[in-house]
Amino acid sequence: MRLERLPGYDAFIARFEADEHARQFALRTTRYFGQRDGARLTGFAILQNLDRPMVLLRRIAVEAPGGGAGTRLLRQVMDWVFERTAADALELDVALGNTRAQAVYAREGFETLRPSDDVHHFLSIPRARWASLREGATP
Repeated sequence: MRLERLPGYDAFIARFEADEHARQFALRTTRYFGQRDGARLTGFAILQNLDRPMVLLRRIAVEAPGGGAGTRLLRQVMDWVFERTAADALELDVALGNTRAQAVYAREGFETLRPSDDVHHFLSIPRARWASLREGATP
């Protein structure tokens, strides 16, 4: 996908080749979300493990980071997970050097799931925390 290959993204997010995207897209336990501006794809997210108590946000990327598009997409994905699945939590990993994403995840309620390794922080948000944050949100 074009967005996975934007300059500088290789330091923060992994990428699939087209055949792997096709394989993932066909799985019933995986879901792709797209964010559009007209016909142009400006962001996407991949959820995996939809049949497990902890859904994995495998990837999220936006065309123009820093303008709020990633936060909007993350919120839509979180809402979908907790409104449409039985998941107890949503988990993700974020590159140690991706401080912008780390700040977004912390602001949106994600907390440390397990100790970091040499490359990633591992974060999650339980259903109850998401619900309490949404209750306090203004429309």
